[in-house]
Amino acid sequence: MAMEWLSHEQYLDHAAAHARQAAELAQGADLGAAVPSCPDWALRDLLFHTGMVYRWIGETVGRKAAERVPFREVPDREMPEGGEAAWLLAGAERTVALLREAGPDVAVWGWAHGGGTRWWGRRIAHESLVHRIDAELTVGVRPEADAALAADNIDELLTNASDFDARAFTSRGELAGAGDSLHLHCTDVPGEWQLRRTAEAFTLEYGHAKADAAVRGSARDVMLWLNGRLPQGEPGPEQFGEERVPQLWRAGLSLT
Repeated sequence: MAMEWLSHEQYLDHAAAHARQAAELAQGADLGAAVPSCPDWALRDLLFHTGMVYRWIGETVGRKAAERVPFREVPDREMPEGGEAAWLLAGAERTVALLREAGPDVAVWGWAHGGGTRWWGRRIAHESLVHRIDAELTVGVRPEADAALAADNIDELLTNASDFDARAFTSRGELAGAGDSLHLHCTDVPGEWQLRRTAEAFTLEYGHAKADAAVRGSARDVMLWLNGRLPQGEPGPEQFGEERVPQLWRAGLSLT
């Protein structure tokens, strides 16, 4: 049985909170510091990417766009030197406000599962969560996460990846084949997923079942592992079976 989503308002509350936390972390930080979880980025690049994504989502929702909005048409694309944190937060606040005003039932383009404002509310919550974690890793803060939101993050990534028209998973084709099934299991909140390879890519099922390998731990640890955001030195969730199997799945499900 598929997981029940949080409410539209809960997602937007999470998005707003994580954006504020990321902006606070950036205040006074070295914007040239390398982001450990995104090796090609400095903190400045992380702030620009996140702020642009907020503005792009806002433009998509504000237009009630029926197709993808080109980034060149997104307004306010210049991140001011010395005002990076405020620029990030302004983009988040505008987009959260637009999604609140629209409500969860407006049809609008999205890159997986038909989009819609409900889908974008969930997406912006997890975009904000993951990039807040990136900022924490950059400045040396141990990332924490609400357990229910962390489990929902796992489910959001897996369900979006299961839409084979979604192009954000550029390595998903590596999962095509047979064998090497994977079970993911959260131990502190409900959340169990079964992933099986197919000729096209994979199938996603819910509940407990035997697999070739398993990843088991708190929702926080499984979420950080799946997103490639475990802090250096943390053991992360328990892994059972052949070590290469979880690594195969994590690489194939990488969101780009």
